[in-house]
Amino acid sequence: MPDALRESAAATWLSAAATDQRVYLVERTTGWASWFDPANRQWGPTRRLGPDAAVSTWGVAPGRAGVDERLVLFGAKRADKEAECKVVVQAWEVDGDTLELIPSASNDAMPSEMSEKLFPRDDDDDEDLDDTPLSIGVCGNATGGYVYNAAEPANGAVLYELREGKAEGCVTTVARWEWVPCAPAVQAEPLGRAILACSPVGLDELALGVRSAGPRACNAAH
Repeated sequence: MPDALRESAAATWLSAAATDQRVYLVERTTGWASWFDPANRQWGPTRRLGPDAAVSTWGVAPGRAGVDERLVLFGAKRADKEAECKVVVQAWEVDGDTLELIPSASNDAMPSEMSEKLFPRDDDDDEDLDDTPLSIGVCGNATGGYVYNAAEPANGAVLYELREGKAEGCVTTVARWEWVPCAPAVQAEPLGRAILACSPVGLDELALGVRSAGPRACNAAH
């Protein structure tokens, strides 16, 4: 493992994204990144991703399908005190080979009303909030995923949908943002740690599979 990531070799400090060819790692607080090719047992370049020096927490997810190996880099930062929203969440498209920003792509900003829900503020505690470190979590695939407050997952999450392929005249990566409230069960009984994941198979499809497999399993048992 590269020296820049070795001291942070834990899920608490690293954001990871897996594609068919590689596993990408980004240090959540510093932005240092690299990739590993399991088939060839080879590490790629190590680079500090810093499109915005004000960003204090990073997350990474696989990029769009139908183009060369790409990633989506998410970053969160404190906004100006005069701003209505205290936290700004942005997304950038990154070249998966070189770990450099895609020159033609602009950054996408999450709608302020959604980032406000992820990181709610209390006007009475503004000074204390400024000293509280931000922490975002990201899980996704080549079509989209979710961004959430890693310190307070019960706040909910924001779904992002990636734009397919290379759209003419379009330089943004995220086609749609949508607020996803937290499950009532989690809000009613908070857990010490929550894990979010994405899958092309829906829960309804899993339920159908379990029901259809049930009788066959019983017959096999008899």
